[in-house]
Amino acid sequence: MQAHPLHAALRPAALPLTAAVCLLLAACGGGAVDEPTEQAQSLTRSGDTKATISGASAAKAGLPAAPANTLLADIRIPGFPHKVTVYRPAGATKAIVFLHGHGGNTWQLAYDLGFNKVMAPQTARNVNWDWLSRNGIIAVFAQGQAGPGSKLPTWSNYVFDSGQDDVAFLTALSNYVRAQYGVSPVALSGHSAGGVMTARMWCEATFAFDDYVSLAGPMPSTTYPLPGPTCTPAAPAPYYIVIGGKDSKLSMFAAGVTTPTPQQVSAGLTDTILTSEWARHQDRSNIACRETPTLGAAVADATGPTWNSCDARVRYKVVTNADHPIASLEQYAGIKMVDLIARFMKP
Repeated sequence: MQAHPLHAALRPAALPLTAAVCLLLAACGGGAVDEPTEQAQSLTRSGDTKATISGASAAKAGLPAAPANTLLADIRIPGFPHKVTVYRPAGATKAIVFLHGHGGNTWQLAYDLGFNKVMAPQTARNVNWDWLSRNGIIAVFAQGQAGPGSKLPTWSNYVFDSGQDDVAFLTALSNYVRAQYGVSPVALSGHSAGGVMTARMWCEATFAFDDYVSLAGPMPSTTYPLPGPTCTPAAPAPYYIVIGGKDSKLSMFAAGVTTPTPQQVSAGLTDTILTSEWARHQDRSNIACRETPTLGAAVADATGPTWNSCDARVRYKVVTNADHPIASLEQYAGIKMVDLIARFMKP
Protein backbone atom coordinates (compact mmCIF):
# COMPACT_ATOMS: atom_id res chain seq x y z
CA MET A 1 0.00 0.00 0.00
CA GLN A 2 1.52 3.29 -1.05
CA ALA A 3 1.73 6.16 1.39
CA HIS A 4 -0.17 9.32 0.65
CA PRO A 5 1.39 12.50 2.02
CA LEU A 6 -0.52 14.02 4.89
CA HIS A 7 -1.77 17.55 4.71
CA ALA A 8 -3.24 20.01 7.21
CA ALA A 9 -2.01 20.52 10.71
CA LEU A 10 -4.66 18.30 12.24
CA ARG A 11 -3.16 15.08 10.83
CA PRO A 12 -0.60 14.45 13.59
CA ALA A 13 -3.29 14.91 16.23
CA ALA A 14 -5.79 12.68 14.50
CA LEU A 15 -3.75 9.75 13.31
CA PRO A 16 -2.56 8.25 16.62
CA LEU A 17 -6.06 6.98 17.14
CA THR A 18 -5.86 4.98 13.96
CA ALA A 19 -3.34 2.82 15.75
CA ALA A 20 -5.20 2.58 19.04
CA VAL A 21 -8.78 2.54 17.89
CA CYS A 22 -8.91 -0.83 16.23
CA LEU A 23 -7.50 -2.76 19.17
CA LEU A 24 -11.04 -2.98 20.38
CA LEU A 25 -12.27 -4.65 17.25
CA ALA A 26 -11.35 -7.93 18.95
CA ALA A 27 -14.44 -7.41 21.06
CA CYS A 28 -16.76 -6.13 18.38
CA GLY A 29 -18.25 -6.93 15.04
CA GLY A 30 -21.07 -9.39 15.12
CA GLY A 31 -20.22 -10.60 18.59
CA ALA A 32 -17.04 -12.44 19.43
CA VAL A 33 -17.52 -16.09 20.33
CA ASP A 34 -15.07 -18.73 21.48
CA GLU A 35 -16.58 -21.45 19.29
CA PRO A 36 -18.19 -20.00 16.16
CA THR A 37 -20.97 -22.25 14.96
CA GLU A 38 -20.08 -24.04 11.75
CA GLN A 39 -22.25 -23.20 8.79
CA ALA A 40 -24.75 -25.94 8.02
CA GLN A 41 -24.00 -28.24 5.13
CA SER A 42 -25.90 -27.61 1.91
CA LEU A 43 -29.21 -29.45 1.92
CA THR A 44 -32.11 -29.46 -0.49
CA ARG A 45 -35.28 -28.52 1.36
CA SER A 46 -38.25 -30.38 -0.03
CA GLY A 47 -41.59 -28.64 -0.16
CA ASP A 48 -40.08 -25.13 -0.41
CA THR A 49 -41.63 -23.73 -3.58
CA LYS A 50 -40.10 -20.27 -3.22
CA ALA A 51 -36.42 -21.10 -2.96
CA THR A 52 -33.88 -23.83 -3.53
CA ILE A 53 -30.49 -24.49 -1.98
CA SER A 54 -27.51 -26.20 -3.53
CA GLY A 55 -23.82 -26.63 -2.87
CA ALA A 56 -20.53 -25.72 -4.49
CA SER A 57 -20.87 -28.28 -7.29
CA ALA A 58 -23.99 -26.57 -8.62
CA ALA A 59 -22.36 -23.14 -8.38
CA LYS A 60 -19.54 -24.29 -10.64
CA ALA A 61 -21.91 -25.21 -13.44
CA GLY A 62 -22.13 -21.71 -14.93
CA LEU A 63 -25.73 -21.07 -13.99
CA PRO A 64 -27.90 -18.74 -16.10
CA ALA A 65 -29.98 -16.03 -14.46
CA ALA A 66 -31.72 -17.69 -11.55
CA PRO A 67 -35.35 -18.51 -12.42
CA ALA A 68 -36.13 -18.78 -8.71
CA ASN A 69 -34.71 -17.44 -5.49
CA THR A 70 -31.71 -19.63 -4.74
CA LEU A 71 -29.51 -20.06 -1.67
CA LEU A 72 -26.07 -21.46 -2.41
CA ALA A 73 -23.95 -22.59 0.54
CA ASP A 74 -20.44 -23.92 1.08
CA ILE A 75 -19.08 -22.48 -2.15
CA ARG A 76 -15.29 -22.44 -2.25
CA ILE A 77 -13.04 -20.39 -4.49
CA PRO A 78 -10.18 -22.59 -5.75
CA GLY A 79 -7.05 -22.06 -3.67
CA PHE A 80 -8.80 -20.64 -0.59
CA PRO A 81 -10.37 -22.28 2.50
CA HIS A 82 -13.13 -19.70 3.00
CA LYS A 83 -16.74 -20.88 2.69
CA VAL A 84 -19.08 -18.56 0.83
CA THR A 85 -22.87 -18.32 1.01
CA VAL A 86 -24.80 -16.67 -1.81
CA TYR A 87 -28.37 -15.35 -1.59
CA ARG A 88 -29.37 -15.15 -5.26
CA PRO A 89 -32.80 -13.74 -6.08
CA ALA A 90 -34.31 -14.37 -9.47
CA GLY A 91 -33.18 -11.89 -12.10
CA ALA A 92 -30.58 -10.10 -9.95
CA THR A 93 -28.21 -7.76 -11.80
CA LYS A 94 -25.99 -6.45 -8.97
CA ALA A 95 -24.16 -7.95 -5.99
CA ILE A 96 -22.82 -6.98 -2.58
CA VAL A 97 -20.11 -8.96 -0.78
CA PHE A 98 -20.49 -8.73 3.01
CA LEU A 99 -17.74 -9.23 5.62
CA HIS A 100 -18.51 -10.07 9.25
CA GLY A 101 -16.64 -8.71 12.25
CA HIS A 102 -13.95 -10.36 14.36
CA GLY A 103 -15.24 -13.61 15.83
CA GLY A 104 -18.34 -13.48 13.66
CA ASN A 105 -19.82 -15.67 10.96
CA THR A 106 -21.83 -15.37 7.79
CA TRP A 107 -25.26 -16.30 9.08
CA GLN A 108 -25.01 -13.98 12.06
CA LEU A 109 -24.23 -10.98 9.85
CA ALA A 110 -27.00 -12.04 7.46
CA TYR A 111 -29.42 -11.97 10.41
CA ASP A 112 -28.16 -8.57 11.57
CA LEU A 113 -28.77 -7.17 8.09
CA GLY A 114 -32.24 -8.66 7.85
CA PHE A 115 -31.67 -11.46 5.32
CA ASN A 116 -32.18 -14.33 7.79
CA LYS A 117 -35.48 -14.58 9.65
CA VAL A 118 -33.78 -16.43 12.51
CA MET A 119 -30.31 -16.14 14.03
CA ALA A 120 -29.12 -19.55 12.88
CA PRO A 121 -27.24 -21.12 9.97
CA GLN A 122 -28.84 -20.36 6.65
CA THR A 123 -31.66 -22.46 5.21
CA ALA A 124 -33.70 -21.48 2.18
CA ARG A 125 -37.01 -21.37 4.01
CA ASN A 126 -35.61 -18.94 6.61
CA VAL A 127 -34.38 -16.37 4.08
CA ASN A 128 -36.17 -13.05 3.79
CA TRP A 129 -36.14 -12.70 0.02
CA ASP A 130 -38.27 -9.57 -0.21
CA TRP A 131 -35.50 -6.96 -0.10
CA LEU A 132 -33.15 -8.94 -2.34
CA SER A 133 -35.84 -9.52 -4.96
CA ARG A 134 -37.10 -5.95 -4.85
CA ASN A 135 -33.60 -4.53 -5.33
CA GLY A 136 -32.29 -7.16 -7.74
CA ILE A 137 -29.20 -7.69 -5.61
CA ILE A 138 -27.25 -10.87 -4.86
CA ALA A 139 -25.94 -10.95 -1.28
CA VAL A 140 -22.63 -12.78 -0.90
CA PHE A 141 -21.36 -13.66 2.59
CA ALA A 142 -17.73 -14.71 3.00
CA GLN A 143 -16.56 -16.62 6.06
CA GLY A 144 -13.35 -15.33 7.61
CA GLN A 145 -10.74 -17.72 8.95
CA ALA A 146 -9.12 -18.15 12.37
CA GLY A 147 -5.39 -17.56 12.51
CA PRO A 148 -2.91 -19.87 14.22
CA GLY A 149 -3.73 -20.38 17.89
CA SER A 150 -7.13 -18.70 17.61
CA LYS A 151 -10.71 -19.94 17.34
CA LEU A 152 -12.06 -16.56 16.24
CA PRO A 153 -12.70 -16.10 12.51
CA THR A 154 -11.40 -12.77 11.25
CA TRP A 155 -9.68 -10.96 8.38
CA SER A 156 -6.07 -10.01 7.70
CA ASN A 157 -6.54 -6.25 7.89
CA TYR A 158 -3.40 -5.08 9.80
CA VAL A 159 -5.33 -5.17 13.08
CA PHE A 160 -5.98 -8.92 12.97
CA ASP A 161 -4.40 -11.83 11.13
CA SER A 162 -6.58 -14.61 9.77
CA GLY A 163 -3.56 -16.52 8.53
CA GLN A 164 -4.83 -16.04 4.96
CA ASP A 165 -4.20 -13.72 2.05
CA ASP A 166 -7.63 -12.13 2.29
CA VAL A 167 -6.83 -9.46 -0.30
CA ALA A 168 -6.22 -12.19 -2.87
CA PHE A 169 -9.27 -14.14 -1.70
CA LEU A 170 -11.67 -11.21 -1.95
CA THR A 171 -10.28 -10.23 -5.34
CA ALA A 172 -10.86 -13.78 -6.55
CA LEU A 173 -14.34 -13.80 -5.00
CA SER A 174 -15.30 -10.62 -6.83
CA ASN A 175 -14.09 -12.09 -10.11
CA TYR A 176 -16.05 -15.27 -9.40
CA VAL A 177 -19.28 -13.40 -8.66
CA ARG A 178 -19.00 -11.32 -11.83
CA ALA A 179 -18.20 -14.30 -14.05
CA GLN A 180 -20.56 -16.79 -12.46
CA TYR A 181 -23.65 -14.61 -12.16
CA GLY A 182 -23.06 -11.98 -14.83
CA VAL A 183 -23.68 -9.06 -12.46
CA SER A 184 -22.30 -5.54 -12.21
CA PRO A 185 -21.67 -3.53 -10.16
CA VAL A 186 -20.25 -5.58 -7.29
CA ALA A 187 -19.82 -3.72 -4.00
CA LEU A 188 -17.91 -4.63 -0.83
CA SER A 189 -19.20 -3.85 2.65
CA GLY A 190 -18.14 -4.96 6.11
CA HIS A 191 -19.01 -4.30 9.74
CA SER A 192 -16.39 -3.63 12.44
CA ALA A 193 -13.29 -5.72 11.60
CA GLY A 194 -15.00 -6.50 8.30
CA GLY A 195 -15.21 -2.76 7.72
CA VAL A 196 -11.50 -2.46 8.40
CA MET A 197 -10.92 -5.18 5.79
CA THR A 198 -13.16 -3.25 3.40
CA ALA A 199 -10.89 -0.24 3.89
CA ARG A 200 -7.80 -2.33 3.19
CA MET A 201 -9.33 -3.58 -0.05
CA TRP A 202 -10.06 0.01 -1.12
CA CYS A 203 -6.41 0.76 -0.52
CA GLU A 204 -4.76 -2.25 -2.10
CA ALA A 205 -7.19 -3.94 -4.50
CA THR A 206 -9.29 -0.98 -5.55
CA PHE A 207 -10.29 -2.36 -8.94
CA ALA A 208 -11.75 -5.54 -7.39
CA PHE A 209 -14.99 -3.80 -6.38
CA ASP A 210 -17.04 -0.90 -7.71
CA ASP A 211 -18.12 0.59 -4.36
CA TYR A 212 -16.91 0.32 -0.77
CA VAL A 213 -18.98 0.82 2.40
CA SER A 214 -17.51 0.42 5.89
CA LEU A 215 -19.83 0.17 8.89
CA ALA A 216 -18.11 1.00 12.22
CA GLY A 217 -14.75 0.01 10.76
CA PRO A 218 -12.07 2.75 10.84
CA MET A 219 -9.40 2.75 8.16
CA PRO A 220 -6.16 1.11 9.37
CA SER A 221 -2.57 1.65 8.33
CA THR A 222 0.16 -0.73 7.23
CA THR A 223 2.21 0.66 10.12
CA TYR A 224 -0.29 -0.55 12.77
CA PRO A 225 0.01 -0.32 15.76
CA LEU A 226 2.00 2.81 14.95
CA PRO A 227 0.16 5.67 13.23
CA GLY A 228 0.68 6.14 9.53
CA PRO A 229 -0.48 8.11 6.51
CA THR A 230 -3.61 7.42 4.48
CA CYS A 231 -3.03 5.00 1.63
CA THR A 232 -3.18 5.87 -2.05
CA PRO A 233 -5.60 3.52 -3.85
CA ALA A 234 -5.15 2.30 -7.40
CA ALA A 235 -8.22 4.26 -8.52
CA PRO A 236 -10.62 6.86 -7.08
CA ALA A 237 -13.27 4.30 -6.14
CA PRO A 238 -16.36 5.44 -4.18
CA TYR A 239 -15.97 5.04 -0.42
CA TYR A 240 -18.54 5.50 2.36
CA ILE A 241 -17.95 5.11 6.09
CA VAL A 242 -20.61 5.18 8.81
CA ILE A 243 -19.63 5.41 12.50
CA GLY A 244 -21.78 5.82 15.59
CA GLY A 245 -21.09 8.93 17.64
CA LYS A 246 -21.51 6.86 20.81
CA ASP A 247 -19.66 3.77 19.67
CA SER A 248 -18.72 2.13 22.98
CA LYS A 249 -16.56 -0.54 21.33
CA LEU A 250 -14.26 1.94 19.66
CA SER A 251 -14.31 4.94 21.97
CA MET A 252 -12.81 3.18 24.99
CA PHE A 253 -9.53 3.01 23.09
CA ALA A 254 -9.72 6.68 22.16
CA ALA A 255 -9.67 8.10 25.67
CA GLY A 256 -6.73 10.42 26.20
CA VAL A 257 -5.14 9.88 22.79
CA THR A 258 -6.06 13.28 21.42
CA THR A 259 -8.57 15.95 22.31
CA PRO A 260 -10.96 17.15 19.59
CA THR A 261 -10.88 20.89 19.01
CA PRO A 262 -13.94 22.98 19.94
CA GLN A 263 -14.64 23.39 16.22
CA GLN A 264 -14.60 19.62 15.69
CA VAL A 265 -16.88 19.01 18.67
CA SER A 266 -19.29 21.62 17.36
CA ALA A 267 -19.36 19.83 14.00
CA GLY A 268 -20.18 16.50 15.65
CA LEU A 269 -16.69 14.99 15.89
CA THR A 270 -16.76 14.44 19.62
CA ASP A 271 -14.00 11.89 20.16
CA THR A 272 -10.73 10.85 18.61
CA ILE A 273 -12.25 7.96 16.69
CA LEU A 274 -14.33 10.46 14.79
CA THR A 275 -11.57 13.04 14.36
CA SER A 276 -9.15 10.38 13.14
CA GLU A 277 -11.60 9.22 10.50
CA TRP A 278 -12.27 12.85 9.58
CA ALA A 279 -8.59 13.17 8.71
CA ARG A 280 -8.83 10.03 6.61
CA HIS A 281 -11.96 11.38 4.90
CA GLN A 282 -10.12 14.57 3.97
CA ASP A 283 -7.28 12.50 2.53
CA ARG A 284 -9.63 10.18 0.62
CA SER A 285 -11.45 13.17 -0.86
CA ASN A 286 -8.21 14.79 -1.92
CA ILE A 287 -7.01 11.56 -3.51
CA ALA A 288 -10.28 10.87 -5.32
CA CYS A 289 -11.06 14.30 -6.74
CA ARG A 290 -8.69 16.89 -5.24
CA GLU A 291 -11.35 18.22 -2.91
CA THR A 292 -10.57 19.17 0.69
CA PRO A 293 -13.78 19.05 2.75
CA THR A 294 -14.25 21.50 5.59
CA LEU A 295 -16.00 20.99 8.91
CA GLY A 296 -18.69 23.50 8.01
CA ALA A 297 -19.60 21.70 4.79
CA ALA A 298 -21.48 18.90 6.56
CA VAL A 299 -25.08 18.14 5.69
CA ALA A 300 -26.61 17.88 9.16
CA ASP A 301 -29.97 16.48 10.17
CA ALA A 302 -31.49 14.88 13.26
CA THR A 303 -29.40 11.73 12.77
CA GLY A 304 -26.03 13.50 12.59
CA PRO A 305 -23.62 15.12 10.13
CA THR A 306 -22.63 13.75 6.74
CA TRP A 307 -19.71 15.05 4.70
CA ASN A 308 -20.05 14.49 0.95
CA SER A 309 -17.17 14.92 -1.45
CA CYS A 310 -16.55 14.14 -5.11
CA ASP A 311 -20.22 14.39 -6.11
CA ALA A 312 -21.12 12.37 -2.98
CA ARG A 313 -18.95 9.43 -4.04
CA VAL A 314 -16.71 9.88 -1.00
CA ARG A 315 -18.85 10.11 2.12
CA TYR A 316 -18.43 10.18 5.88
CA LYS A 317 -21.49 9.78 8.12
CA VAL A 318 -21.56 10.16 11.89
CA VAL A 319 -24.74 8.77 13.46
CA THR A 320 -24.72 10.92 16.57
CA ASN A 321 -26.51 8.67 19.05
CA ALA A 322 -25.59 5.26 17.64
CA ASP A 323 -23.49 2.59 19.30
CA HIS A 324 -21.41 -0.09 17.55
CA PRO A 325 -23.96 -2.75 16.49
CA ILE A 326 -25.70 -2.62 13.14
CA ALA A 327 -29.06 -2.47 14.92
CA SER A 328 -28.01 0.71 16.73
CA LEU A 329 -26.71 2.34 13.56
CA GLU A 330 -30.02 1.58 11.87
CA GLN A 331 -32.12 2.77 14.79
CA TYR A 332 -30.49 6.17 15.02
CA ALA A 333 -29.76 6.68 11.32
CA GLY A 334 -33.36 5.95 10.46
CA ILE A 335 -32.38 3.68 7.57
CA LYS A 336 -31.53 0.02 7.08
CA MET A 337 -27.83 -0.37 6.37
CA VAL A 338 -28.59 -2.49 3.30
CA ASP A 339 -30.67 0.37 1.92
CA LEU A 340 -27.83 2.80 2.62
CA ILE A 341 -25.39 0.55 0.78
CA ALA A 342 -27.71 -0.10 -2.16
CA ARG A 343 -28.40 3.61 -2.64
CA PHE A 344 -24.66 4.31 -2.68
CA MET A 345 -23.90 1.72 -5.33
CA LYS A 346 -23.34 2.70 -8.93
CA PRO A 347 -26.48 2.33 -11.07
